[in-house]
Amino acid sequence: MTADATTLVMLPGLDGTGLVFEPLQDLLPGQIIPQVVRYPTDRLMSFQEHVDFARQQLPADQPFVLLAESFSGPVGLQLLAEPPKHLLGVILVATFARHPSPFLIDAACHMPQALLLKLFANPLFSRCLCLGGAPASAIKLFRRALLSVRQNVLSRRLQILAELPPPPETTFSGPALYLQASRDRLVPPRAAEALTRHLPQLQVEKISGPHIILLAEPESGARLISSFISGLRDSRE
Repeated sequence: MTADATTLVMLPGLDGTGLVFEPLQDLLPGQIIPQVVRYPTDRLMSFQEHVDFARQQLPADQPFVLLAESFSGPVGLQLLAEPPKHLLGVILVATFARHPSPFLIDAACHMPQALLLKLFANPLFSRCLCLGGAPASAIKLFRRALLSVRQNVLSRRLQILAELPPPPETTFSGPALYLQASRDRLVPPRAAEALTRHLPQLQVEKISGPHIILLAEPESGARLISSFISGLRDSRE
């Protein structure tokens, strides 16, 4: 790694595989080194176990930026209760402190696992809720991500969202960016507003697109992420 490089630790959404980050990774400049945290696909874990798993993957001896998408937003907030030593900044993507649509989550938790997976893997359903007018390649990648995870693991993560504890008081006061999907059908704008209580420097940037915004609009995501990290470098010099 060169002296001016910055590690970007990426915490994934509900599938936990990080596969949906692939198009974004291809567009990031060479000075940003992506490190994708991949939650186990075949093991049931509690919310705290997700937090502990993510913490174990954080760089121990080099500066980094933490990115937390959707499901992992609350995980990221828990990490910020005891900010990692070398954390430079935080990027939150289409996420929340407490899930803003409890009815949807509660309904999904009581749905048979096979039916739930079938719905999410259906191109029309995934377009409607998650990916909008994204290209067919994005739909295919999202489907591959979901099918690589055991059904009961996905159901457990939905249950986690329904039972999230109150977010902790964070002691991180550094730069923070929220990437908001303008046509998000799962996370409304008020979720970003609630997060400003925990991150006083949080800046909100809107990207025109659906919930899984970094997969649907990777070019816009890469541009905003690169600009944010570049600003962190400039402030350190």
